[in-house]
Amino acid sequence: MIMLETILREVQTLPLRQQVKAACYVHELSEIAQGERAEVLHTTRGSLDEADGKAFEEALASSRHIELHG
Repeated sequence: MIMLETILREVQTLPLRQQVKAACYVHELSEIAQGERAEVLHTTRGSLDEADGKAFEEALASSRHIELHG
């Protein structure tokens, strides 16, 4: 987490225009990741039995929580 905090502090020292570019880049990465997850879910839909499906859903929920809260 220290590295992320350092990067955030460095971004805050940039001129506003560069801060906006950085924010847009991060947002784009987030959209790409969401699209990739959606594609994987669509491709693998129906390939797991119920128990494996529940385990996958729990793992996915956990990873989303970690993405949001670290």
